[in-house]
Amino acid sequence: MNFWEEIKKKVKKGEKFHFTLVDPVKQCGLEINEIIKVAQEEGSAAVMVGGSTVRDRKSVYNTIEVIKSTVSLPVILFPNSATAISRNADYIFFMMLMNARDIRFLVGEQKKGAPLVDKWKIIPIPMAYIVVSTNKKPTAVERVAKVKKIKTNQIGEVVKFALAGQYFGMQCVYLEAGSGAKNSVSSELISAVKKKIAIPLIVGGGIKDPQTAIEKLEAGADIIVTGNIGERDLEGFRKVISAVRHFSIK
Repeated sequence: MNFWEEIKKKVKKGEKFHFTLVDPVKQCGLEINEIIKVAQEEGSAAVMVGGSTVRDRKSVYNTIEVIKSTVSLPVILFPNSATAISRNADYIFFMMLMNARDIRFLVGEQKKGAPLVDKWKIIPIPMAYIVVSTNKKPTAVERVAKVKKIKTNQIGEVVKFALAGQYFGMQCVYLEAGSGAKNSVSSELISAVKKKIAIPLIVGGGIKDPQTAIEKLEAGADIIVTGNIGERDLEGFRKVISAVRHFSIK
C-alpha cells in the first residue's frame, strides 16, 4: 500500500496530518534543509513542492533532490503548470482548480502534464482544488490563475464545488486561502464541506500558529498545510506541526 492509500485509510479512522509546503522560487538549499529537517523531526507526513510563480522544471528538480538527500519523507508535486512537473517526485497532486476562469487550470495544463506523469511513473493523487478569498488583497494564486472570487462566507458555493470534485472522482478536496494569506479559511466553511464529502479534506493558507491549526482540525480538516511560516519562523513552524501531531493522537 502506497503512502497516499495509507493516509486515506488513517483519515477514515480519524487521524490528522500535517504536510509541509516548499516553494522552489523562495528557497535556497540551506533554508530548505532547515525547514524539512524540522518537518521530519516534528512529524510532518509529507513535503509538497510547488508554488504559484514556479516557471522552470530545473528549480523543482533541484529542490526535490535537496529534500531527498536530507529527509525520508515522501515528496508530492503541487504544480502550477505542466512545466513544474519533475521526474524525481514520488507523487503529484493532479488537480483541477475548480473555480478557475482560465481553461488552462481546469484541463489545459493537466492535458500537457499527463504524458509526463505517465512517462516518469509519478503516482497521481486527483485533487479538487478550491481557492477561497479571505483577504481584500488577492494572493499570488488568485492573481496568477485569475480565479472566480469566492469569499469565505459563500459556503454554499464552496460546498457545490467540493461535491462536484468528489463526484468527478477526486481523492481529496483542498480549501486554499493562498500563500501569504493574512486570514485562513473559516472554520464554518470547513465544517460545512466536511459534512458533505467522504474524501480527505486538506486546508492551507493563513495558518500561522498552533491555535489556528487546532481550530481547523476541530472544524473538520484532515490535513493541514503550512509553508510561509517555515520560511519566517522555524520555531513557530515546529509548534504548528507538533500541535497537529498531538491532536491526532489524543
